[in-house]
Amino acid sequence: MNNCSAKLRRYAIVSLFFISFSSMPNSIFAETSTSKSLHSHQKIAESARQFLDANIEKSQFSRIDIKMSQLDSRLKLSQCPLPLTTTLAPGSRFAGKTTVHLRCNSTSPWTVYVGAKIKLYGKVIQTATPLTKGHILSKHDLIAAEEDLSAIKYGYFTDTEFLIGKQLKRRLPQRKIIKANYVKAPTLVKRGELVTIIAENTGYSVKMTGTAMATGGHGDRIRVKNSSSNRIVEGTIKAAGIVSIN
Repeated sequence: MNNCSAKLRRYAIVSLFFISFSSMPNSIFAETSTSKSLHSHQKIAESARQFLDANIEKSQFSRIDIKMSQLDSRLKLSQCPLPLTTTLAPGSRFAGKTTVHLRCNSTSPWTVYVGAKIKLYGKVIQTATPLTKGHILSKHDLIAAEEDLSAIKYGYFTDTEFLIGKQLKRRLPQRKIIKANYVKAPTLVKRGELVTIIAENTGYSVKMTGTAMATGGHGDRIRVKNSSSNRIVEGTIKAAGIVSIN
């Protein structure tokens, strides 16, 4: 009787071991298979980066920095057998904070959005020293420095040529980026003052004296009253106290 019980116990242990052993590989293989069937987050981010890099006009910038956001580790996407379709998400652009839309067009399709931060560096004109309101800019007042242009957005200058001779509308500290609304053409003619009217045509030039009827800077169109004839004409301010009519 004891011998029979011992045999039954050995049979039960062997059977339990066999069942446990045979079930382990299936569990391991299932986990490995699941892992292999998921699309890598790294590859998704790389696809998004390549899309952004390919669509930025690099010749306009001194350097470009693209940083991709990490996808949520809980996100599980099946392995896509086809190249991912990449586009900008609605309202996004190739600068600053942006979002890339990626889609798998397989028989088991999925869509994912990946965030990114794009910095586009280039030279912008800044003040070399603190400058006061009304100051007339010269080349010694200006320097070029590298900045993230995507953060400035608009209204900056990349060349000093346009700024030289312009007048500041406000006080600016040192290393301040100069924007279009900070400057104006300096006042060259004031309303009520005497000006020289130059009438030019092919082969001749006539100078007259007149009274300015408006205040303006270089290139502005103003009306002038001829002192001799009292006739009112319109001309372009060319220099301090000089108005040209054609």
